[in-house]
Amino acid sequence: LADAEQALRAASEAHDRARDAERRGNAERDDALRQVTTLARELQGAEQELARLAERRGAAEQRLETVGAALLDREVAAARAEEELGAARAALQAVEAAMEAARERRMQAQVREAHVAARLRGAEERVQRAAAVRAEAVRLTGALGQELEGLAADEASLGTQQAAWTDTRAERRVAVLELDAAHADAREALAVAETELATAETTLHAARHAVESLAEERHGLELRLQEAAARRRSITERVEQEWKRPLDELLEGASLLDLDLETLEQEAQRIANGLEQIGTVNPLAVEEHAEESRRLQFLTSQRDDLVSARQSLLQAIREIDGTARQMFLDTFEAVRGHFMRTFQTLFGGGECDLRLANPDEPLDCDIDILAAPKGKKTQRIHLLSSGERTLVATSLLFGIYLTKPSPFCLMDEVDAPLDDANVIRFCRLLEEFKGSTQFLVITHNPRTMHHADAVYGVTMQEPGVSTIVGVRLGAAESAVA
Repeated sequence: LADAEQALRAASEAHDRARDAERRGNAERDDALRQVTTLARELQGAEQELARLAERRGAAEQRLETVGAALLDREVAAARAEEELGAARAALQAVEAAMEAARERRMQAQVREAHVAARLRGAEERVQRAAAVRAEAVRLTGALGQELEGLAADEASLGTQQAAWTDTRAERRVAVLELDAAHADAREALAVAETELATAETTLHAARHAVESLAEERHGLELRLQEAAARRRSITERVEQEWKRPLDELLEGASLLDLDLETLEQEAQRIANGLEQIGTVNPLAVEEHAEESRRLQFLTSQRDDLVSARQSLLQAIREIDGTARQMFLDTFEAVRGHFMRTFQTLFGGGECDLRLANPDEPLDCDIDILAAPKGKKTQRIHLLSSGERTLVATSLLFGIYLTKPSPFCLMDEVDAPLDDANVIRFCRLLEEFKGSTQFLVITHNPRTMHHADAVYGVTMQEPGVSTIVGVRLGAAESAVA
């Protein structure tokens, strides 16, 4: 009953929490609806602003066309027309920038609308979960009521069973006392029997141990007898094989020595050891000695050759290391000077340097690149911005080119992280070096394209057919002139 009441309280608390969650969900849904309305109004305003910008762009394009027609009709007023054309282009760029800002605002509004919709769906899901929790709490309340009724009926039946069990317990207690008395008598008889059994087992164990000892002794004697017979046969066979006569005849003609067995065994062992030390006779020992001496002489000469070759190689390695070290240091100093001058050109000032991490081991150490654009402290390259890192890397590249020029250079989106001012400096640097090196630059920046001698692109004049288009800007400018 206590567990059921506790479960009922838990269900009531869950029901209250579900109601609170439902109220919070309703409040969040109202907030989300208000945010959706606000975002819709902002989106409508952005679309109206986009329409106005499109109109302004159309007007600017019309004005640009008018200026172009006036330029063709009136060659005398070319200077004034060019000024108007520049103003129109500036206005067009401003309009495009405004359109891009409007597109970004529209995208942000769409993102906010998606976030609001997601929050609204989350609120609806929480409301649904709260309703499910409420229904589950109602169902648990009904089930707990039924369990309480069943517990009351079980309590009445348990009272009746308890009375019957009390009577049965008294009867069985008398029977248990009788069984305890019989158990005590049986335990005494069992102790007497166990004592007799232990005595018998001790006697049996002693008899078995004596039998096993006798069996082992008999088995040992049989093994020794077999070993002696085998040794006798082996000795007989060896003696007959060595002397080529039967053992009986040898024993008849042998004279007995008046010596004990131990002395005879020692003498036999001494003779056997002497024979083993002498070993077998090798008739080819002289030839083998001569052959080994010739091989020793050959290996000695080979070793002397290897030692002299090693000394020569070590000397050559030292000379190569010295030459490579000097060439590397000369090249490093040249690249360092060119890098510092190129850095000054690209950044319009500042400080930079190339340093060896371990000057004592220039061929095996790292190279530290230190750069300090104008107005900043000297720091490592990885602490600079992406545009500054690009300019530093470009400075190092052109510093290497100045040391050892290359006929071709391919650059892929090098000017992507640069702003307009740095792009202009980058293009000026290309102008300086294009006399000795042909640069192939992959770019989307119109300022870089403006400084190119030729521009190549890919267009799709027909659906599914790509065509490479090339324009030589110098030739185009001459044609226009």
